[in-house]
Amino acid sequence: MADEKKIREIYDVKSVLDEAAERIEATWREKLLRETGDLRTENALLRAQLDEFNRKLVEARDRNERLEADCNERVAFIEEKFELDTASIELENNELHAASVRYLADARELGRQVVQLHAEAEAMSDEIERLRVERDAALKAQAELSDALLAQHDLMAEIAALKDRLATSEQRAAVAEAKVEVMTQMRGEWPRASPARLLISRNLLERF
Repeated sequence: MADEKKIREIYDVKSVLDEAAERIEATWREKLLRETGDLRTENALLRAQLDEFNRKLVEARDRNERLEADCNERVAFIEEKFELDTASIELENNELHAASVRYLADARELGRQVVQLHAEAEAMSDEIERLRVERDAALKAQAELSDALLAQHDLMAEIAALKDRLATSEQRAAVAEAKVEVMTQMRGEWPRASPARLLISRNLLERF
């Protein structure tokens, strides 16, 4: 009896254990299924994210390739432009150097001309001073000549006046001589003179 009881107890324990094992297995199976579903969902999400990442990676690679091509093109353009600008700058620099040499030579020539012009200006200043002295002397001589001409004019006026007075005196003397001669003739010819001749002689005397 004791053995049967133990066997029954063992079976009961086994049944309990089997039932517990089934419940545990069912629980773990459900948990595994749930976790598997979650993992599948997460895997799908991760795969979708991976696909999106791959797509973005492809786009980024394409964009990088385009950027690289554009950069290479720009670098080539910049290098070409740099070479052209460098050649242009070198040419311009050479031209500026040649121009500076010409300007320096022109400046030296202008300096020489300035010195020469300064010397000529000093000579002209001396010549102007000499001409000014000569002009002053000429003006003084002209003033003296004007004074002499005025004095000569005054003297000529006085001489003309004297000539006029002399002519008047000579005319008066001639008249006086004529009067004396007429009177002398009248005295000598008075008895023989006709009345008409006496009248003419009187008129002549009155005229002078």
